[in-house]
Order: sequence, then C-alpha cells, then structure tokens
Amino acid sequence: MGFVANGNTTPSNINITSGTFFPSVSLDQIRDFVRIDGAVTDVRLRQLVLEEMIDVNRLLASLVMKADKLSDLSSSTIDDKPDTDVLYFSAVSNGVAAKVVEKYAGYDATNSGVKKAEFMECSIDDYRRNKMWAIQQLKGENHSVVELI
Repeated sequence: MGFVANGNTTPSNINITSGTFFPSVSLDQIRDFVRIDGAVTDVRLRQLVLEEMIDVNRLLASLVMKADKLSDLSSSTIDDKPDTDVLYFSAVSNGVAAKVVEKYAGYDATNSGVKKAEFMECSIDDYRRNKMWAIQQLKGENHSVVELI
C-alpha cells in the first residue's frame, strides 16, 4: 500500500461490467466526474462502485424484461451515447459520490469542521436526489413522489 501525498491518481483503466443488460462503468470516469482524488484508492472506489451498481440494477430490475440491453430503451442520443447510458452513469456516479462524501468526511471538530460537515450533508442529499432522479427518468416516472401519511 502506497502513501499518497498530494492525492493525484494515475489512470486505472478499470471497467466494471454488470451482465449484458446494463452498460459498463469506468472507474476513471467516475473519479473524474465526481472529483475523487487519490485519497480514495482504486480498491476502495471499486468497492463503492460495485455496491452502487448492485443498488441501481436492483432499482431498475423492472426494465430488464423490456429489452435485451438498457440502451435499447433509449429514446435519443446525447454526445453519441444512448440517453439511457448517460442516465445510468449519472445514477451510479451520484450514488458513489454520496458514499464517498459520507465515508471520507473529515474528523475536524472545530467550527470550520462543523460547517464543512453541514455543507457536506447537503451534498450527500443532493447526490442521493440526483441518483433517484436519474433512476426515475430511466423508469419513465416523475421526479416528485408523494405519498399520503
């Protein structure tokens, strides 16, 4: 295990697949999109991505019977990618971001540390909301879910 002084990373070229229905996810793309530095090792980040892919795949299980691949359900392309692949990446990466912020929050108990933790709580909620919005879009559902209590 190496010591990371400045948090820089070198490309890992790790792609994680999840069967034939869901698109693969690149660890490097997640790291770039969520701005995760080298303080989170590839091994730890890979585990978080695996956990999120399992969760997102579970939440999208109803789509598996509708097509051979998620991209077959696409209604348009964005930057030469099926919109479904873009939304899947968004769901997984936002879920990973929430876990990273939650797991690697500082242990600073000073006033600035408490303010930073409060700011990060907002980020965690934002990341989770963005994950669920991407999943709802993939399922063709509205963003607002209202239940009677």
